[in-house]
Amino acid sequence: MENEKGLHKIAKFVLAVRRNYSDEVSFIPVKAFAKKAEFARDYLIQGTKVMVEGEIVTGNYEDKDTGKKIYTTEVYANRIEFAGAKMVDRPPFPEDAEGFLEIPEGMEEEMPFR
Repeated sequence: MENEKGLHKIAKFVLAVRRNYSDEVSFIPVKAFAKKAEFARDYLIQGTKVMVEGEIVTGNYEDKDTGKKIYTTEVYANRIEFAGAKMVDRPPFPEDAEGFLEIPEGMEEEMPFR
């Protein structure tokens, strides 16, 4: 979690979404702000099933190395709710774990908020 321009607390995480009738998975970057960022920091761990409702935000930036225009899509979370089993039914969070999800190889280069 970080402050962006000193305005708000921001949590950034990637939501893994399985596509219908397929084993393929889409990885959706999500930003949560203020109280929702605190909720994400305090309660979301890798593998937690959640429902995220929010605004789809698109943008672009120029890659510093290639000069190529990179287009981005992310979700600004308006609501985050648990969608799976209760927390008491889950195995304990490993103490040595870091972060939320490992970002698939190559996807990190496309993210403007590295």
